[in-house]
Formats: sequence, C-alpha cells, structure tokens
Amino acid sequence: MSRFLDELQERVMCGDGAMGTMLLDAGAAPEGCLENLCRTHPEWVADIHRRYAEAGARVLTTNTFGANAARLIRHQLEEEVAAINHAAVKLARAAAHAGGLHVAGSVGPTGLHVEQIAERGWDRKEIFRTQLAALLDSGVDVIFFETFLDEGEMTDALAVKTELSADVPAICSFACAEEGFLPSGTPLTEVFARMRAAGAAVCGVNCLQGPQATVRLLERLPVLSGELLSAFPNAGYPRYYEGRFLYNPDPAYFARIAREMADEGARLIGGCCGTGPAQIAAMAEALRDAPIVRAKPARIDAPKPAAPSRPSVQIAAEPPADALTSSLLHPPASTPAAQA
Repeated sequence: MSRFLDELQERVMCGDGAMGTMLLDAGAAPEGCLENLCRTHPEWVADIHRRYAEAGARVLTTNTFGANAARLIRHQLEEEVAAINHAAVKLARAAAHAGGLHVAGSVGPTGLHVEQIAERGWDRKEIFRTQLAALLDSGVDVIFFETFLDEGEMTDALAVKTELSADVPAICSFACAEEGFLPSGTPLTEVFARMRAAGAAVCGVNCLQGPQATVRLLERLPVLSGELLSAFPNAGYPRYYEGRFLYNPDPAYFARIAREMADEGARLIGGCCGTGPAQIAAMAEALRDAPIVRAKPARIDAPKPAAPSRPSVQIAAEPPADALTSSLLHPPASTPAAQA
C-alpha cells in the first residue's frame, strides 16, 4: 500500500484548495493557459503550494488540471504536455518535501465528447496516456482525476493509469448535482462501485456544489467497510462581476462543514473553486481530531433522475484550471445544464 493510502487509513486528511482562483488573484490572465504558468511564472505556483502546506494541507495538487493535448492545443502548446506536467510536479514536490506531504497529480477531462474526439482523429486514451506518463514519471504519490462528468471518460482515464502503474493509487472524483446522479442519469453509487471495481482507491465529488450541498450529496452516499471517500466543494455559489467569478467564503463556515463531511464518511476533504489558504487552515484545524467513519448507510434516499438529453456532458470552453463553474453554469445549448 502507498504512503498516501496508509495515512488515509489512519486519519481524516485535509487536502488543498483552489489553484486557478489563486493564480487569477496573483495576476494571471483568465484567457491564458494557467498550467503553463508552471514554466512562465513558477514563483506564483510555488507560493500557492507553500501557502497551502503552511495552512495544514496534507495533499498538494499539481497545477495540471488542463495539461492534456486536447486542452493545450487551444494555446498552441499541445507538444508541451510532458514539459508542463514535469514542471508542475517539481514545484509541488518542492513544497511537499519539508512536511512529508503527498503530491497529487491533477488530471481533468478533455472537455470534449467522445464523438468530438473521434471527429478530430484523436484517441482519448492516448491523450490521457501522454499526461499520465509524465505525471507518473515525475513521481507523484497519487493521481487525482477531478471534475469528470462522464463515466466513460473516467473509465478510459483510469484504465490508462492502471496500465501505466498499478502501484500509484487513483482518486476518481466527479462533478455531480446534490441529488446524486451524473448528467447521464446514472446514480453516483453505481458509478463509484464500477470505479472501485476498476481499481480506484478513492471515489469522491468536487466542484459544482457549495459546502452545504456537498454535505447533502454525501448524505445520499453509503459507505461500506473499507471504502474511501473524498469531497472538495466550491466556496458556495459565485457572483459574476467584471468578467470574474467572485466568492465570499467564510473560514469558520468551512470548518463546521468539514466536520459534517467527515461525519458523512469523507476521508479526504479539501476545497475547489473559490477556496484558498484561509479556508484550508480552518478545515485542517477542524479535521485534526475528526473521528474516522469507516461505514455508514445512506441517510437520504436519492430521487429519481430526470431523463438525460444525451449520454455525456461536454465541458464547453476551457476554464481557468479548477474554475469549471462558469462552463457548468453556462453550457452550450446541446448540453444538459448541470445544477450549480
């Protein structure tokens, strides 16, 4: 078992928070490639990792959410996948080293339907393979598949990871409405069971929902003995102002909600869009003595899902790193709107 999983078996762990939100606050251009800042402005990324480490995060996530060829091609950087991922891991590893923290290699979805991938003559598994090979070669402790909405895409990504390394564990995290269904109408409980059978060490949810909605979602998820669950909510619902999505997160509120998520069985808890070191510091303190919930029933029955309009959801435009909220709030007409 990996050092990451060993620790996760013994305690409720605090993850880090948003990367894109912090980079935008540091001065990054929203229309630019935030992942490439690992090479052009490494000091910004390094400072964010350092601040999360000091706040008490036990896991630092690389700035590689969109560092795959399908997304980087929009910035004419599709040939730089390996270089960007290597640079990102180096920065996270430097911040993690002193405290013995874990480095999670972030892998996001391609942002395209499988049909669109085929129309371009691409191979979805190969897109993931190039990024995953770079992250694994750089020595990440865990792969964090985050903000996926399509089970098929997650299945492809996880299969490639398993082919490349059976030893490095994977977190499979979906963006999901609080009712507990993917946009395809598939219950998250069924998806988690299939992901675990395919080799996922941790299953969870991130983005799309605020903290309280994430607790309600976790209430609908049973935890069987031995299962590991993660939760990385947004900092509530954003307010759009002058081209930016702004949040008003309260650290004390995050501390209280972190304990509630732990009570619902979440073992790895962090933040997504809009969260920062202040929220992570409050969560880390609140989780310091949180008891482990190794099994629990679902506390709320999931409602029946609405009929999906198509089997998979496209992430419309490339969002700034972790800030998928804008594209999920405003999907194209052909895409079923996900509740945000």
